[in-house]
Amino acid sequence: MFSPSTCRNCNKPIAGRSDKRFCDASCRNSYNNQNKADDERQIQQINSQIRKNRRILKTLCPQGKATVRKEVLDQMGYDYLHFSSLFKTSGLLYYFVYDFGFAPTFENKIEKAIIVQRQDYMSKLGFDLWKH
Repeated sequence: MFSPSTCRNCNKPIAGRSDKRFCDASCRNSYNNQNKADDERQIQQINSQIRKNRRILKTLCPQGKATVRKEVLDQMGYDYLHFSSLFKTSGLLYYFVYDFGFAPTFENKIEKAIIVQRQDYMSKLGFDLWKH
């Protein structure tokens, strides 16, 4: 238990205002992170993975389009279950992470990913879940 004059996180004495609950911002952040609900932690972890996926695609696709082996994505820690949207062309289904996406493909029996940066025309075509 804490008293009004001790930090809720580390129990050290608090200097300053009488209504302060933490000794500094670090203790406040630590306390709040420890006491987040499990579902909030899960959302934070998923968002972190989605951002990591985007960084990976952006790194591998500096010019707007690239093709890489699947193993490169694997080595960089890409998580195929987390993406933000889909885009379907006549032959490929792209898994987008915000503004970068990839389509799984095979070339001479080798698993590859065609990575693209979102283009304006892609937003206009839309994706109807009920037609696929």
